[in-house]
Amino acid sequence: MRSLALAVLLLATPGLSQAAPKKKPPRPQPTAAPAEPVGDAPVALGPGATHAEGDYSGVTPGVPAKSQKPKRPPPKGELSWIGFEAKGGGAQIFLQSVAPFEVTQHVDGGTLVVELGALNRLGQNTWREVDARFFDSPLARITARRAHGKHGYGLEVRVTFKNAKDAQQAQVRSANEADGMYYQYLSFAGTGSSATTPASPDPEK
Repeated sequence: MRSLALAVLLLATPGLSQAAPKKKPPRPQPTAAPAEPVGDAPVALGPGATHAEGDYSGVTPGVPAKSQKPKRPPPKGELSWIGFEAKGGGAQIFLQSVAPFEVTQHVDGGTLVVELGALNRLGQNTWREVDARFFDSPLARITARRAHGKHGYGLEVRVTFKNAKDAQQAQVRSANEADGMYYQYLSFAGTGSSATTPASPDPEK
């Protein structure tokens, strides 16, 4: 009886019975960001990105692109770039080199021949023909090549017109631009027949 009473006393005494340990609530986990934008939310560009797809502002002669890395300047005597721009029915050609050079021009049939004094080397891609037939301008094609001139072998740019009768000398302007390069600008006025007949029609038609 004494043992039974002692057991009952121990069970009834508060603080002596072992309580089950309480579990800690789980920590809230951060919610992962959606893999794709929702609705019309703007998309953040990654490191090093300069513009969203489809956002292109073009290239302006004499103004280096913001994302363009510094490059080693081309050697003297090299034609480093040929550019073309249709403007209000007319056209403008840009000729670029690292140092000043002169241009002389004469019309040969339906082609304007532009000789580039002091230049004797074609830069990267400047040998490629510029096809201007599908622009609203009097010009059809622009081609640079090595040729024999008054002072030996040099470079010349041949400009053909959509209509041979529209062949004319260009108005020339030169400038040292902010990108550190030298430019010769050749400007051509528009003509009413600039987009009608190709300069070199197929003789079989």
